[in-house]
Amino acid sequence: MLSYFKFRQELFAPQPAKDIYIKRGPGKGWPEECPPIRAANGFGFDLLANFDVTFRQSRGSWKVERDITIESDFDYAADENRAGVPLSQQYAWFWEKGQRIPHVISDNVYAAISNQVKLSSFLFLKTDPNELLYMTDLPNIGRPWRAMTALIETDWYPASYPWHAVIELDRTQKRIEIKKGEPICRVIPVRRDTYFAQEMSPAAFDDFFARGQKWLSTHGTVEHELAGTMNITHTYVRQQNRSKFVIIT
Repeated sequence: MLSYFKFRQELFAPQPAKDIYIKRGPGKGWPEECPPIRAANGFGFDLLANFDVTFRQSRGSWKVERDITIESDFDYAADENRAGVPLSQQYAWFWEKGQRIPHVISDNVYAAISNQVKLSSFLFLKTDPNELLYMTDLPNIGRPWRAMTALIETDWYPASYPWHAVIELDRTQKRIEIKKGEPICRVIPVRRDTYFAQEMSPAAFDDFFARGQKWLSTHGTVEHELAGTMNITHTYVRQQNRSKFVIIT
């Protein structure tokens, strides 16, 4: 299970992913009509942008148009003898040239990644033992920016800060806006395990292929008899056993 705590309670919680993100026009054959694509679109949780934010590029350098830093609605004290104070968290910040912390970035590397910005989710995140959190971009959506993919070990690492997504901005753009409420990235809890791949033996493939032909003859609908084309879309949808992503309140 993915557990979370909000930096401020009025901020966005993770949201179950949706099957459809783009309002299409008339016509048949849009990608979202494909059951496996819809299933991928709706797999996981979305982390949402808590504020409008605009990035501008000038002479190859990116900047946040209006910097936002907020305070937590809870207090923290380093020890019991001190008065607690709110924490502060910046919303969006870029890598720094010559930075040493949290890790060193060489000047030539900085030139290659200077279009990357870190965008805070304002969420503390934790998963159950042996569960990792796979963070990635939303599938099947083209935007002038994308979330970098990362696999974070939120079961044992108790981060003392809200997690952020690293966003890569399209260098061909001069201005990029991310609106409040827009999904900034997708997170998917996954098991820490050993996963295997193995080629089927000829006998195993014979069984697999025979099962496929039997399923097709049972559930397929003939569309073009001469060509032997069969439609399985409606049956596939009825037999899908999709995962569910639920926010417990």
